[in-house]
Amino acid sequence: MNTVTTQRLSLTRVTMADLDEFLALHAVEDKPRSVEALNRLLKDFCAVWDAGEHGYWRIDFDGRTAGFGGVKPKTWRGRSVWNLYYRIWPELQGKGIATEMARKAIAVANEIHPDWPVLVETRPDNEPAIRLAVRVGMNRHPDADGWAVFLR
Repeated sequence: MNTVTTQRLSLTRVTMADLDEFLALHAVEDKPRSVEALNRLLKDFCAVWDAGEHGYWRIDFDGRTAGFGGVKPKTWRGRSVWNLYYRIWPELQGKGIATEMARKAIAVANEIHPDWPVLVETRPDNEPAIRLAVRVGMNRHPDADGWAVFLR
């Protein structure tokens, strides 16, 4: 599923052609990462797709890139899980984009490997990410290694 759609979104597998937008979005972080680190991160995101697995998407909304997100396989505490990730442009936050994408990502994950739980690990002070995890039906587990942990 290289591209899927929802009611308002087009979700397309990430590629290195997304690098400029990826760098720009991550430049607005509280603690921006280096271009080299972000380049490696996007390459890692692309490698998941290249290996034949399902990975993260570029999220298009209203004719523009709204952000990046979705699910990809991860080993967590010795078990296979889907890691749910979302990063939306600040000016587009609050429009339900991440929630709509996350619900679709969870549905796709359940089609591919229904026996794998979906995981969110986020900073314990990342209230928007925590609210979204709860909104899409995830349950908080005890924090681990400095991260707030949610499973579904």
